[in-house]
Amino acid sequence: MALLEVENLQKYFPVQRGVLNRTVGYIKAVDGVSFSLNRGETLGLVGESGCGKTTVGRCLLRLIEPTAGRVAFNGQNLLELDRGEMLKIRASFQVIFQDPFSSLNPRMNVGDIIAEPIRNHLTISAAETRQRVAHLMHRVGLHTATMHRYPHEFSGGQRQRIGIARALALNPKVIVCDEPVSALDVSIQAQVINLLAQLQEQLDLSYIFIAHDLSVVEHISDRVAVMYLGRIVEVATAEALYANPLHPYSRALMSAVPIPDPDLHRERILLPGDVPSPLNPPPGCNFHPRCFARQDRCSRETPILRDVGDGHQVACHL
Repeated sequence: MALLEVENLQKYFPVQRGVLNRTVGYIKAVDGVSFSLNRGETLGLVGESGCGKTTVGRCLLRLIEPTAGRVAFNGQNLLELDRGEMLKIRASFQVIFQDPFSSLNPRMNVGDIIAEPIRNHLTISAAETRQRVAHLMHRVGLHTATMHRYPHEFSGGQRQRIGIARALALNPKVIVCDEPVSALDVSIQAQVINLLAQLQEQLDLSYIFIAHDLSVVEHISDRVAVMYLGRIVEVATAEALYANPLHPYSRALMSAVPIPDPDLHRERILLPGDVPSPLNPPPGCNFHPRCFARQDRCSRETPILRDVGDGHQVACHL
């Protein structure tokens, strides 16, 4: 059984207008997302900005409440738990945020930032807490002597390491990595990615790695799920997806990945138009207005995510 199973996850944000704030529609940020995550696995979640990747992560953590669906951790549906029961589960679910500065409290020193979840969830002495914080800082490559410094005294890469240490404080099983390297320099990105891979091997962690940089996702992910306008359109192993993407949208994304060899060339697939509004998504397949291979049925029938062999799933009538 998978460690985490997500079934038909939905998040609709109401649009209210007028003096009486009447609901006139819904923004379908996440519209029927399903996937699974195995123990020790990294699932990459990719797609254009605004496709719903971060909303999926926040729904899994219940930082925002989903509209519908099922999120099962070790067979237990997290969406059925009350506040007290969810508090006990939160130790197993942590998050690394995109911005390594705004996600840290500027009024707290690094030691207190990392110790905060420990103090909230565990009953241990102050000396044990300090010892644990020092161990976490050493594990992510920070000097323990800087424990009393504040976030503004660190570089962007160091601040993200602080965020990683805080996420590890309660020995979680699943970490949602919400574009953890997109705000960092390229050289620092590699260091943070290697650190995450090393921690995963040492601690048997499972990652949901949200990103729009396909090269980074290819490096760290075991499987990759491609999202478009609130829906998953393709899921496959990283090797299979990058070698042979089946969905037209996945093919367009892969064609935009730079090749670090001047002698190799890739034909770029340029998609016409803009991403439709999630307030009024097109009927049938959400991608059909921009698809270069669309058929008549694409505008009428919504394709389901189906397995085409070896765990490769694609939602496309082709």
